[in-house]
Amino acid sequence: MIPNLLNTLLGIALVYCAILAPGWMNGNVWPMLGSGVLVALFAWWARAGDKLKWFNVVNVILGVALIFLGLVGGAVKIPQLVMFWWVFWVGIIVAVLAFWSALYTRDSSSEPLR
Repeated sequence: MIPNLLNTLLGIALVYCAILAPGWMNGNVWPMLGSGVLVALFAWWARAGDKLKWFNVVNVILGVALIFLGLVGGAVKIPQLVMFWWVFWVGIIVAVLAFWSALYTRDSSSEPLR
């Protein structure tokens, strides 16, 4: 539950930075790489206690996507609009899936079959 909540906060921070503080994305790949690594690590850590694993499998893939964006951004110039939308959607999806995974505790083994 703790890594899911940390990933939720990190996703909210990514959306905040994409909308209200886009300057950190311009020409500096380290914040992008760092946030991608943190998203992937927190999601991998959270998989151990999850009821449904796919929430954090998607978050691991999104963390790798941020790492990829950081690596490509270090090699070539990426348009600001692409950076904005990539970080914005990754942040939203990571935050929603991590929060949903933290809240999801349904145990289907105790339900009667229909």
